[in-house]
Amino acid sequence: MKSKVLSIAIMMVIMGLSVSPVAMARDMRGGAMSHRPGVEMRGPVHGPRVHNHMARPVPVNYGMRVATRPVGVSISFGGVNFIYDNGIFYNTALGGWEVIRPRVGMIVPSLPTGYSVVMRNGVRHYAHNGVLYSPVHSTAGMRYRVAGFL
Repeated sequence: MKSKVLSIAIMMVIMGLSVSPVAMARDMRGGAMSHRPGVEMRGPVHGPRVHNHMARPVPVNYGMRVATRPVGVSISFGGVNFIYDNGIFYNTALGGWEVIRPRVGMIVPSLPTGYSVVMRNGVRHYAHNGVLYSPVHSTAGMRYRVAGFL
């Protein structure tokens, strides 16, 4: 696959067209590859799907604020909009966005990178940074509900 992308890039350079090989990279199913390992982007409807859960989770600093809007998907819960980005939840705050602890019942489109499998009362859950997620079937495909905390 890499040699095919490289040969196409070389042909494009020879023909005078400037196209980055990274911009042309696609996975075998046609999805664009992300800069984050183990994540393939499937567009705004489907959101990212995590395949490799072996990466270590980054510690979350609840209460931390950022000035610019975080990259991630917008989710709504209880009439309030939040941003979800790979296991980190944000809410609007004065002058920016604040990292918050998620609320039980929030539904997210994908598991964060670095999750681990946890069995509780014979039920499979996924854990990341102290948050438990449980799988939920929906018309849009598999989603994950915040089920509690460790």
